[in-house]
Formats: sequence, C-alpha cells, structure tokens
Amino acid sequence: MYRIKRLFLFESPTYLDWVIYFTAFIIIQVPAIINFYFNDGTHNAYIQMADALLHGNLYLPDASNIGDLASFHGKVYLPYPPLPALILMPFVLLFGAAHVNTVAVATIMACVSLYLVYNILTKLKIEKDYIIWIIAAVFFGTGFWYALFTSHHVYAFAHITSFMFQLMIINELLGKKRWWLVGFLIGCTFLTRQFTIVYVLFAAGYMYYTAKTERRGFSIKNVLALLTPVGLCAGLYLFYNYLRFGNPLDSGYQHINFIGVLKERVDHYGVFSVKYFLFNLYSTLIKGFNIEFQGNTYLNIKDMDLWGTSLLAASPFFIASVKAEWPKTLRVAAWATIIVILIGQLFYHNNGFEQVNSSRFTLDFLPLLIILMALGISKIPMWLVKAMVSYGVLLNVVSFIIHLLYQK
Repeated sequence: MYRIKRLFLFESPTYLDWVIYFTAFIIIQVPAIINFYFNDGTHNAYIQMADALLHGNLYLPDASNIGDLASFHGKVYLPYPPLPALILMPFVLLFGAAHVNTVAVATIMACVSLYLVYNILTKLKIEKDYIIWIIAAVFFGTGFWYALFTSHHVYAFAHITSFMFQLMIINELLGKKRWWLVGFLIGCTFLTRQFTIVYVLFAAGYMYYTAKTERRGFSIKNVLALLTPVGLCAGLYLFYNYLRFGNPLDSGYQHINFIGVLKERVDHYGVFSVKYFLFNLYSTLIKGFNIEFQGNTYLNIKDMDLWGTSLLAASPFFIASVKAEWPKTLRVAAWATIIVILIGQLFYHNNGFEQVNSSRFTLDFLPLLIILMALGISKIPMWLVKAMVSYGVLLNVVSFIIHLLYQK
C-alpha cells in the first residue's frame, strides 16, 4: 500500500518507478497509436519529408494524399520548419516510410516531457501533494493530449516536438545553465515552431537574474554562447528557405494550397493581418466549450466545434499562474515571452483550426505557463485544484468521445 501511495505521489521515483510510469502512459496512448492507421497517418508529410531528405530532395515525391503543402515551380514542398522531419529520418531509414508511426514517436517524446515536467517541479520545490495533480493537468487536461492523439498530422507532431524542447530549455536554465545548450535548444524549438524563438527573451532574463544574484556583471561570453547557436539555427532555416524558394525570407506559407475558410481569409487579407486579431483573441482567451448541434430541431449532435476552446475555459487551473511566487525578474521574463508569442499568434490567419477543446497554438508557450501555474497553485485550496484539474481532464474525455463518434 505504501509503495502504491509513493508511486501515486511521484515520491523519489526509482528507475523501476519510471518504467511503470512510462508503461502506464504508453498504455493510455494505445488508442491514439492505433488511430494513426485509421487516419491515413502513413501519409504524414513529415514522414514523406524525411524520406525525401534521405533521397537528397527538398520536395515531396508524392503529395497527392497530403494537405497543407506549398506548390512552387511545379514542385510540392512542406512549408513548415524541418526539424521534426530530421527527427523521423532514423526511423524512416530503419523501418521504411510506410512503417513509421508518428503517434508512437510522439508518445516517446511525451514520455521525455513527462520526466522533464517532474524534474522541473522538483527543482522548483513544488509541494509533493500537488505534483500528481499538476502532471495530470498538463498531460490530460490541456491541448497537449489532443495534439498527442492527433500527431498523425504534421502540426500536432510539431507541437509535441516543440513542447519537449521548451521543457528542455527550462530544465537547463533551472539546472546547469549551460548557455550554449540553452541556445541550441531554442534553435531546435525554433526549427519546429517558429514563434518559440522568443524563448531567447526568457533565457536573457534568466541570464540577467543569474548575473544579478551572483553579484557579477553581464558576461559577453555567456551572451555569445546563448546567441551563437540560435543564430546558426536561424541561418540554417534561412538557407533552407533559399534552397527551396530562392528567397531566405520566403518560408513557403504564401504558397500553401489553402482550402475553405482559410483560403478565403488568406486570399482577402494575407497570412498575417490585423483583421484576425479580434477573432483570435476571443477564441484563445474567452471562447467556451462548444458542441455543435444540427437538424430542424437543433437537437442532433454534429461534432465538436473545431475552432476549439479558449485556454482558461478548457484548462481553468491556469488561473493559478497569476499567483506565481518567483523572483520578479523571472516572472517578468516569463510573462513577456508568453505575451510576445501570443501577440504574434493573434495576427495569424488561423487560430489552430481544426482542434478539439483546445487552443493548440498556446502550446508554443504552455511550458512557461505551466511553471507559473505550478508556482502559484499552492495559493488555491486543494479541493479547488482537484476540481479544476478533474474538470479539465473530463472535458477532454467528453470532447474526444463526441468527436470520434460524430466526426465526418
């Protein structure tokens, strides 16, 4: 009984304990891994891109069954950053493109993220009674779970990849503070989700805080160690764009073959526009949980609202982030990073559509928000924490079931 309680509380877990945690987590994801084959997952564009790179090409050989791609001079390209494809290359090389399950690979990365979250909470000295609830909140009460479940899609796989690198950045800053490694990890998450390059701001804030608390000046050596790998990764991305589209600043997004409402938006207002601000602000921060109904009586379920649910409506426990107790410099750096990323997203033509009970673009800053939430959660009564986390998890379960039963 004591061992079960210790396992449940994540109390000084051993290697065997972690095997149990990872096994349990993987078992929970088995439906998602199987779902990969029912959603034409083998045509995931990152798999195809990995295969193309192994054959020395930057364009996709067969894109007839893949959406969200860019057409340029008679060839079809993956417009998104290349790192997820590079991660898949060893798997494609070993097993062949037709036999790589991106959800399984994403689940492995999610296990790494699980360990990182625990490690970070330990370094922050979060009370042990809260750790299991924070872990449940993060992995089952946020948009992370839907991204993992749908990581047969390119954008969801990229989110899971970036999420892991963001946690690695935070873990390194809370630990050894090897600035070259922090810079490299920022470069990696940038080569997965571009907006996350703003983590440089948080790293700089942490560097300033470290210099101030250790009573020494700002080290140019540390600044260069941080910025050099970020610059190299940014340069690599610009060169990658030049090789594909003849222009370092052309990421390929303007060449995407949009359809439906997104095509209407981009055709009229472009990829970024102030016109999108109000809709994105509403859907990211205000919009509630919504089931779509249809029929003459409006009593028949159609599906979940694929425009998603706002962050706080889906995961109300993040309200604890405003109560975070952390040195002012670090709080300012964290909130500044979150706000800058969020503002950029609010002008984007898409809010994350299609998505179920989530605002998936918030995954680009969610690890920082998790830290702030963890640092403020003890200010909220435990019964309310449990209620909010349980509500967030239940909302995900209900929305997933409805979507699986009624999606067309």
